[in-house]
Amino acid sequence: MKTHYWLAPTLTLLSISSVSSVHANTMEENKRGFYIGADLSVYNNTKLEVSDVSIQESSDFGDFGYNFLAGYEFDTHEVVKLGLEAEYRHFGKANYDDEFKIKGNGVFVNIKPKFIVQYDQADVYVSLLAGIGSMDMEAQVSNVSASKSELGYQFGAELGFIVNRDIDIHLGYRAAFTEIETIEVSTGSAYTGIRYFF
Repeated sequence: MKTHYWLAPTLTLLSISSVSSVHANTMEENKRGFYIGADLSVYNNTKLEVSDVSIQESSDFGDFGYNFLAGYEFDTHEVVKLGLEAEYRHFGKANYDDEFKIKGNGVFVNIKPKFIVQYDQADVYVSLLAGIGSMDMEAQVSNVSASKSELGYQFGAELGFIVNRDIDIHLGYRAAFTEIETIEVSTGSAYTGIRYFF
């Protein structure tokens, strides 16, 4: 009779504890936190606009851009994450008829929502990106060159795969914009990259 009084509450407590433990472990697996990453641009396109005049050029093979970044991914939901990252980006080089050359780099702070679709083999995600920062562009005409830094901003999107808890791989496209004096500069990049989570 006495056993009956303590057995039911004990089993109930153990059941609740087990469910809580499983839920906590699942939540812990979903939490990823700090990450670092790198991207390699496989295509760059730079466009300059002055008044009604516009010139556009793609980077030569071998003059591709790249970036390095570090960030933190907030665990807002099981299938929705929010990343905040600092990025250094090299835009590559563009050559206009061997007379006018332009290259540049930038430092950005990005915000990056990620939307995850879960599958048995690997999870797939789509993420959007918006960033603001400083763009340093250098132009060379004949033997004369000049450079200037201005406020810039960028937008982009990625399609990626969550390989495991530590690694994401992705393809993406992003475009950065700035204005130097009266010249509007935009550069777009298609890229592939990797993220490593700690």
